[in-house]
Amino acid sequence: MKNRILTLFIGIAAAFGMQAQEYTTYLFAYFSGNWPDGEQVRYALSDDGYNYQALNYGRPVVASDTIALKRSVRDPHILRAEDGKTFYMVLTDMRSDMGWQSNDGLILMKSTDLLHWEHTAIHFPTRFPNLEGFDEKNLHAVWAPQTIWDEKEGKYMIYYSIGRHDWEYPTEDPNFNQPYFRIYYSYANEDFTDITEPRLLFDFGTAAIDGDIVYDAKNEEYVLFFKDEGRSVMNAKGNFRTRQGVMRATSKSLTGPYEVEYRHLQKPGQYPTEGSSVFPLIGSDEYILMYDCYANGHYQFCKSNDLKNFTYVQNTPTRGTFTPRHGSVIHITDAERQRLEAWSSLGEAVQDMAKIAVPCYTLDELAKRKDLETYASQVMATKNTPKAFKKTEKKIRKFIAKVKQ
Repeated sequence: MKNRILTLFIGIAAAFGMQAQEYTTYLFAYFSGNWPDGEQVRYALSDDGYNYQALNYGRPVVASDTIALKRSVRDPHILRAEDGKTFYMVLTDMRSDMGWQSNDGLILMKSTDLLHWEHTAIHFPTRFPNLEGFDEKNLHAVWAPQTIWDEKEGKYMIYYSIGRHDWEYPTEDPNFNQPYFRIYYSYANEDFTDITEPRLLFDFGTAAIDGDIVYDAKNEEYVLFFKDEGRSVMNAKGNFRTRQGVMRATSKSLTGPYEVEYRHLQKPGQYPTEGSSVFPLIGSDEYILMYDCYANGHYQFCKSNDLKNFTYVQNTPTRGTFTPRHGSVIHITDAERQRLEAWSSLGEAVQDMAKIAVPCYTLDELAKRKDLETYASQVMATKNTPKAFKKTEKKIRKFIAKVKQ
């Protein structure tokens, strides 16, 4: 029995790019809204996988204008690499106030500490100039990329939704055509700085976005979770009416073909939803399915022990400093948590210092504040140890206390 449990754990770990090390915490990477400040990467931590506390007062971890061609990002997907110590993140390169048809690419990022990231922006019309139909005039959007390890190929596969104007189809509203999104995939190079030419992974028959693939070790199959996107229409393949819900498809091969189950998985009556993400509970054979109920102001969490039947657990309100939109969750160690929390505490100290009204400072103190802000920015940009973050925070807290005397 013990050997069976160990084998199952290894299978689950492999599916999520994990090594056999002790995980204690859930890290949620997300963006927070449809405006430039909201379209940046943020972090939150959880002890149970359902309830999260935002880091850095809910402020960004990575500044979008330093990594994205559109200077905004959405839909961060984070993955621990097979080596157990490298992290990959892929994101939609998009700024929504430029229009929902304004993005033509994605972003690849790589890190060893979850704080400092190397990045590459992939603009599809430029990267694939000879690929018919993928020019800027015809490409509608490239949305919600995710990464998974392909054991057979020995490479990281990146999959994402693509919409093109020449794929649009009519709906029951004679004045509206629906963008037809299909899910495509590419392989990343060894440095995680480039991708291969897109290949079709999944065609639902109507628009499908927000793919999330999980390996089911018990049944030795891949499970693709996705959203039936767009206006309610009849899907001819399954004689099924779409309603912007979370659905499921399975395949024995990572690259398909996938067989669709024509049903919605979220809590009955809960529409619309998007950005589903599935991850295992730490120390358990159960999985969490979470998704963004963006019209109702909460994230919804369900759980399952077979990746097929999910039961509703709770709604987690999105308010205050925790306002997540489409994101993803990984497990992290206690040491990784301590690093993130020390970094966050330093960032919060800098913000607390900035909140003190200028008239409260003497001229010398204003100069000192500027020096501390500059130094703290350098530490946060170049250091990655709790010791370095705590030492700098201590200086700032001491200065704040003096100013408030």
